[in-house]
Amino acid sequence: MTETSKQAKKNVRKDRPGVGYKSFKAYVRFIFSGLYNRKTYVVDRANIPEEGPLMIVSNHQNSLNDALALVMAVGERGGKKVRAITRADAFKPPVAKLFRWIGLMPAFRLQYDGAETLSNNTHSFSEASEEILNDGTVIIYPEAGHQDKHWLGTFTYGYLKILFDAAEASHFEKEIYLLPSCNHYEDYLGVQTDMMIRFGKPIDLSPFYELYQTKPRTAQRQINALVREQISDMMLDITDLDNYESIDFLRNTYGIDYARRKGLDPDKLPEKLAADKLLFKELNDKKEAGEKAVENVYCDAFWLNRQIRKWKIDDSFFDKKPSVGKILLKAVLLLALFPLFILGAIPNLFVVFTPELINKKIKDFMFHGTIRVIFNVLVGVPVTCLVLLISVWTISGSFLLALISIAILPILFIFAHYYTKALVKCMKEIRFRILSAKGELSELVTVRQRMYETIHKLLQQ
Repeated sequence: MTETSKQAKKNVRKDRPGVGYKSFKAYVRFIFSGLYNRKTYVVDRANIPEEGPLMIVSNHQNSLNDALALVMAVGERGGKKVRAITRADAFKPPVAKLFRWIGLMPAFRLQYDGAETLSNNTHSFSEASEEILNDGTVIIYPEAGHQDKHWLGTFTYGYLKILFDAAEASHFEKEIYLLPSCNHYEDYLGVQTDMMIRFGKPIDLSPFYELYQTKPRTAQRQINALVREQISDMMLDITDLDNYESIDFLRNTYGIDYARRKGLDPDKLPEKLAADKLLFKELNDKKEAGEKAVENVYCDAFWLNRQIRKWKIDDSFFDKKPSVGKILLKAVLLLALFPLFILGAIPNLFVVFTPELINKKIKDFMFHGTIRVIFNVLVGVPVTCLVLLISVWTISGSFLLALISIAILPILFIFAHYYTKALVKCMKEIRFRILSAKGELSELVTVRQRMYETIHKLLQQ
């Protein structure tokens, strides 16, 4: 047996997930998918090849949370850990070793890490090629950095170098598959919101082997075009960045009833995504056809969005004005449930507010969700559970009661979260009633009605 074969077998054994890895992954899944996210939709998972070398290529929307979500969705394919290539600046003490243990590999980027660091990619890319050659799974984000909007950025060709290095190492005899994927978030920064992952159709690289050996760049361009086309078709790709804020506002306001008129459920994220894609396409087609009214709609939407944020109200209140009776009923219920809210909020203060103190020092707001998850996985939840266990056990003298208090802690967290949301909404409803009575919202009503009438006419043409 050659040294290369021995090393390959050693790496395979090393990547077999043990009890510790599986337990830690289950723990992370509980926090990420059970507490941080409300629901994770995994669409077309059957498109994942059951065995063989595979690279999953996805759009990049939400920092490290993207990789966590994909790793959870794929599982232990072929009985091996799924590896993911992610930004190198996240590999800092004390989490660098942990990230490597769970299967992450660092990628250095010119824009973020500097030209002098790019040579470090040689090791990561070589490691990824070897993983693929050993029938492993590697996840990569060719945009090289996460976006802060629903759109698809430019792809680098590093992922194709990894794949063809693996193919070349097998003397172009091994079938290697590339699987386009997309992730989509209801709210990048929200807690207890929905996200989805969708898998496209696998692309077999072997038909491109002959072309690659004579014209490597041409083969890479052709494959990259196929990958981009699939990902763009699956995701919400708002290419009109100049009007992004207006379009984003429209899909979350006008788009609710628009989805229902199209026979889609706006409360189910995959269906809402389909409606959002369709709405943007219709508006963008009208704009490209020279319809001046589209620009008027975008101007009104931009103004409305800023005004609604200024007054701290919800757009939905214009369609269904909150009644005084319902506001009073909500206020009574909130007051009655306030003791339970305190019971749920106090033990969870550490897990909620400490990440926000850290996030204040981080300029890139797309990192905030990652900080919340990582902090609570490594520090927040363990410390809170330990303190609660000791406190309840000491006060009550019952270890069983202490265990029960830990078991219901997630329920109390979720209750406190939704109580806070209900309180904020109630305050918005009160504010809306007061502003309406003072006539402060009359211009908003006029502009909104004009905007809706214009959109209706545009989309009925």
